[in-house]
Amino acid sequence: MIDRGFMKWQPFHSLTPLKDTVLDIEKQQRCTKPVLFPEEINLLNEEIMDAYYSKDFITITYYEAGKIKSITTTIKKINPNSKTIELGSKQILSFHQILRITSSE
Repeated sequence: MIDRGFMKWQPFHSLTPLKDTVLDIEKQQRCTKPVLFPEEINLLNEEIMDAYYSKDFITITYYEAGKIKSITTTIKKINPNSKTIELGSKQILSFHQILRITSSE
């Protein structure tokens, strides 16, 4: 048996055409961040405050790394200085990432 030492196994980078194909697919799946109007931002702020004080489960739709994602959780803490929200799932979101909030009743 041959000792490979500390060589790292890279399955997708071993075949160059496959690597290019995977990168192209990832680029096609990315989208641009939607722009919110000031009225929508004010409505989001109100919904965040309501969800925080009521401790209800909400579904937050947010933008991260070129993709739009959703999570159902509660808001644990709001930090106005850093403009972030700590969720019940130990995840931290920036106010600028949030696109929509809906109640999960």
